[in-house]
Amino acid sequence: MKQLKRALIALLCAALPLGCTGCAEGTLLTEDHTRRIGVVLKTMDSEHWQEIRSGMENTAKEHGAALTLLYPSNEWAEEEQAVFIRDMLASDIDALIVAPCNSTSTGWFADQAAEQGLPLFTADTRAIDRDIPYIGSDNKTVGAMAADYLVEHVGPGAPCAVIAGAAVQAQTVDRVGEFRRRMEERESAPLAVRMENSGFADAMETTETLLEQGVRGIFCASAAMGLGAAAARQERGAEDLCIIAVDTQDDALKAVQEGSLDALITQSGYEIGEKAIETVLRVLDGEKAGNAYVESRLITADNIADFLEERGNQR
Repeated sequence: MKQLKRALIALLCAALPLGCTGCAEGTLLTEDHTRRIGVVLKTMDSEHWQEIRSGMENTAKEHGAALTLLYPSNEWAEEEQAVFIRDMLASDIDALIVAPCNSTSTGWFADQAAEQGLPLFTADTRAIDRDIPYIGSDNKTVGAMAADYLVEHVGPGAPCAVIAGAAVQAQTVDRVGEFRRRMEERESAPLAVRMENSGFADAMETTETLLEQGVRGIFCASAAMGLGAAAARQERGAEDLCIIAVDTQDDALKAVQEGSLDALITQSGYEIGEKAIETVLRVLDGEKAGNAYVESRLITADNIADFLEERGNQR
């Protein structure tokens, strides 16, 4: 097998009287009644995904569950991720959580999980082509919040734009779709929508082009994109440009605190990870599966201090 960037994590609550009967390559073998949860995420190259992993690890440990977690080299590495999903489906697990790289191509593993009687969930990114229980943000709400903020701060009819990720990922589809609908409802249709594999550098370059086109407000569908847009604004001295982004990570919160980002819509990776494991364990205990959403809050210079204090108390 190709050497792929991956993490194998097995966790067992030390307080439980369950022993490791044998360990190999990071996989912990436990007593039969320990709940084994397989997880395949999209990447580990940002603070958001690292927070999701921490939330999953800590919650699994707290509940005495064994967790095996894998991820490809980046969130667009669909073929790499498929290898890991197949590995999980062939392993001895009680439930599987996937954050799909391609939300439109989940049917193959959803069907196989159903054949095996294996409970299947999605986290952070929902499936589009299958109805699979989802744990994460309500991304339509996120898109609506971003539209309302921009209209209020740049005025109705002012040219705005969206910088988002790949159109095969559901959170992008949901955020951008609702943003556009809400903007049109308020008679402020966005001037441009960029939906590609955008990161910091791409967002910075795109923002420079948008500034030349007279854009007054930009909705960035992730913190990395927001920080890229903020860097372009600073470089061009475009202080009138209003930027709102998504995610709850330290560098983005600092940017709001310092004024380089105007607003941030929260999406706690840790809470997504925590809630995903809790949801799976409840279903394994007999509860009916369903969607579970994390809170989305609008953070600006006006409430960033209170939010950071609250966040620090929770850690």
